[in-house]
Order: sequence, then C-alpha cells, then structure tokens
Amino acid sequence: MTNSRAAVRSIAVNGRFLSQPVTGVQRYAFELLNALDSLLDAGSIEPVPLTVLVPPDAVNLPQWPSIRIQRVGRFTGQLWEQLDLPIHAHGTLLFTPCGGAPIVHRPHVITIHDAGVFSTPTAYTVAYRNYYKALQRVLSATASHILTVSEFSRRELIAALHLPAAKITAIPLSGEHILRCRPDEGVLPRNGLRPGRYIVGVGSRNPNKNLKGLIDAAAFFPPSSLELVVAGGGNRSIFSDEQIASARVRSLGFVNDNELRALYENAACFAFPSFYEGFGLPPLEALTLGCPVVVSNAASLPEIFGEAAAYCDPHSPEDIARQIQRACEGGNADRERRYARASSFTWNACARETWSIFERIIRDPQRRRRRGNPAF
Repeated sequence: MTNSRAAVRSIAVNGRFLSQPVTGVQRYAFELLNALDSLLDAGSIEPVPLTVLVPPDAVNLPQWPSIRIQRVGRFTGQLWEQLDLPIHAHGTLLFTPCGGAPIVHRPHVITIHDAGVFSTPTAYTVAYRNYYKALQRVLSATASHILTVSEFSRRELIAALHLPAAKITAIPLSGEHILRCRPDEGVLPRNGLRPGRYIVGVGSRNPNKNLKGLIDAAAFFPPSSLELVVAGGGNRSIFSDEQIASARVRSLGFVNDNELRALYENAACFAFPSFYEGFGLPPLEALTLGCPVVVSNAASLPEIFGEAAAYCDPHSPEDIARQIQRACEGGNADRERRYARASSFTWNACARETWSIFERIIRDPQRRRRRGNPAF
C-alpha cells in the first residue's frame, strides 16, 4: 500500500479505459486528459509530471506531447487494476477517471459518474452491481477526493455512500469534442435516410436509456412522417437483458464518430428519454451541433440542458412523441439558445477544475489528517 503520509510529486492515471470500448465514461477520460495535455503543453497550469499507466492489452494509444503513457504489469482487466496498477503507481497521486479502481493505493482521486448501481440496480447484472456496490463503498471511504459529473450525481452519491458533502465535487463535461470530427455524410444514403426526416436516438441497451419507450413513442408519430433511427450497441455482461426490436425502428448498430456527427446534423431532432442519467453526453453532443434535443424531465437532464431542450415524461410514450413533434416544428429553444447552452460546457474548464483538485492534494496531503476534514 502506498504510504499516504509521504509527499507526492507526480500524478499517475489509471489508464485501463484505453483498453476498453468507448462509451460515455471512456470519452470523458480521454477528453479530460486531452485537455490537460493541451494546458500543460501551453504552460497554462502548474507543471506536474503526469503519466498514464495502461495494461499490456491497450492498443492505439494517443500521442500527447506533455503526458507520458506507459504500459505496465502482466495482467489485464480487474486483476491488472487491483494488483499491477498499485505497484507501478507507488509514490504518486493516482487518478481513476472511470470504472473500477485499486483499493490499496493512497492518495487517490476517483471519478464516480453516477449512483446507478444503488439507485437503479435492476438495470445491471447481479454480478456487476454487487461488485461495484462493494467497490465504491470501499473507495469512497479511502479516496482523498471524489469527482462526479453533475450536482444530481453528487447528491445521489452523498446519500448512497454516506459521504461528507465536502469530499465530493461536481465538474461537468462537454460535447465540444464532436466538432473535431469530419461528418461522414455517406451514412445517410448507406442507410436510406433523408435529411430532416428521421429522429435519432443513441445509447447502450441499458434499460435506463429507455429505448423501449422511444420505440413505443414511434407509434404516435403521424403516418409517413418521421423515421426513428437508433445508433449504438449493448453489453449484456453489464446490463440486464432488454430486447429492442420493432418494425417502427431502424437500428444502425455501432457508428463511428464521423458518422454520428452526420446523423446529429441531419436529424429532425435527437431524442433521449432516459429514466436515469448522471450527465447525458450524447444529447449535449447533439446540442453542440445545433440539433434540436428532447430529453426526459428526470435525473440530471434538466440541470444540464436548462431551457435549451424540450422535456418529456419518460414513462409516457405519447408524451415522448408529442415533445419530439414539438421540437421538430421548432417549438423548443432556437438554434442560438442551443449553441449558447452547449458552449457553456468546455473540456478546458473541466480540466482546470480537475487539476485544481490534484494541486490541493499534492500541495498539502496531510491537511485532511490534521484538521479532520474529509476533503481538503
């Protein structure tokens, strides 16, 4: 175990996410580090040596001028995280941006994106939710500080993990990374789609995403009006089984970022009627491109989207359809308001706030012990 009393002069990042398929949490980890690298390279933040430690199965690693990437250890997956990573991170402040984390390392900053395994346990397999419930309870007690992505998630985690309020900080994400992608307009003709004549939904097969409610809403669309298109895959080792099949929906499966940008930009609107969200990255990506957005009136979504989105009752397919029709007819926020809301979220701001947490811990790692303060 790393001695938490020793001063630390460098930061290590749990880079297991670079060996995983990209979902919202891996996107956050990559974009946060990308922004930190830019800030370090420009001399905009106090330089501290930063190394991303990755397992041996990580491939297609990014090239960052100011952040080192190092393959370490012999194992992969959770064994690498619990056994190899703490050895190679010894003497550093460790940052885990998503997923699991080693329980023996100190000091440690972790990001927990939501309290889903506690608040919506049936959305996950028994093995997954039991493992992460136990792991998050241990980590929340031993971490130097916890980050999350919205005030909603912060409140949920405080309640679920019995955290002191000062020990957890909400730092929002951004959708601006979608602007780096070159739109692949060919995704439309390849799938028989017409610009402005389809609704797009994006998400995993997690029941919290409420794809079934979105599909059921298509029955209330006027005849021969709009087509519903769903992009994204599923992971049945994590999420409980939910069959998504209907003659009223076209499932595109996995799409790359360039295809996704074209789908956003040419859609009549983007629909995201989730039951539970820690943040809601896909609708923010769509909003960043000026696409009208319909989200549910639940969880973190009103906090993130303010007056820039239309809101639906996720339990009512009829209301989902009504709000989609309203958005398609220009009944929610205009394009300027959508752009203004989206531009208020930046990865630069996310990186600066995150770095400030690291700096406080590095400058005075014993403040918590001396003052009895659970955070700083």
